[in-house]
Amino acid sequence: MKKMLLFLVAGLGLASCAPVAQLAQPNEHATLTRENGSLVLANPGPDALTGDPSRAGDGPALTALGTGLTPDAAAATWCRTNAARTQFTCNLPNVPAGQQVRVTLAGTVLDAGVLAYRESVGARPVLVWLK
Repeated sequence: MKKMLLFLVAGLGLASCAPVAQLAQPNEHATLTRENGSLVLANPGPDALTGDPSRAGDGPALTALGTGLTPDAAAATWCRTNAARTQFTCNLPNVPAGQQVRVTLAGTVLDAGVLAYRESVGARPVLVWLK
């Protein structure tokens, strides 16, 4: 999962390419949005968003970049921030179809993305960028 997080962080630097990533996965309808100081990963389906299926206990990986990032008590169980509080990384729980997960944090989020998997697309990762 750490290699995937590094991949995701590198991908965040290419945020201007996010529309290209969405074109590469035209049937992906999961969204990552801002709502009242939270990041919300919504999964309309067709199946769960999970972590790497070859790693037990792995969940979708959220990476957020910003300033003064601090998770609330619930998000602190999944997330950690670097010493400068500019990068926030989370190993989220799996998100079943039709459900969402909310990550509440203080600070300013400049960009964020999620790397996950779906059983229906096999070993190809699903990338969801902050809208």
